[in-house]
Amino acid sequence: MDSNPDPMVMDTTADSFKPFTVAERIQQLGEIDKNISKLMAHTASALSALTPSSTVPLSTQKQTFQDSMDAFMTTLHTVDVHMKRQILGLEEAGIIDLANDRANAAALAADDEAGPASSLNPTAAGTIGNLDVGWLNSRKNRVEREMEAELWAKGRAFLETSGKDAAHVKESQWRTTWRNI
Repeated sequence: MDSNPDPMVMDTTADSFKPFTVAERIQQLGEIDKNISKLMAHTASALSALTPSSTVPLSTQKQTFQDSMDAFMTTLHTVDVHMKRQILGLEEAGIIDLANDRANAAALAADDEAGPASSLNPTAAGTIGNLDVGWLNSRKNRVEREMEAELWAKGRAFLETSGKDAAHVKESQWRTTWRNI
């Protein structure tokens, strides 16, 4: 019995299609993770080969760099192919909807004046409905900054109204009032 060492390759001898199980998908993601770690190791090896050295001949450095880059490109291709398989598996399972991608939504919006109907299914671009999660996350500290400015303004106003000299305010009174603001 010939066993395939690559868990990402499905047995094509069977006539019927059998999707991967959850355990197989997790094992495949683990293999992708290991390959990403290998990418970093290949990069480090290539960069170290570029470091000038008086003890290592230039031809050896060139060969090490070439070998490292070849291994890097091979591993990168493997990661790319396996990630695409995982993404298609997510679409197959109904977790993401690649047909509802941002590019397709923009094309539909150009054709339809009212725009495309919002879908609450997450897309491959990270959007849910008409909300772009990346856009929302990039602006997440704006509210925090505005609230902090308001609190500082309230604290300043309290100190100004509580007396002419802020040094006379008792620390316990300050803490109690600050919590109530």
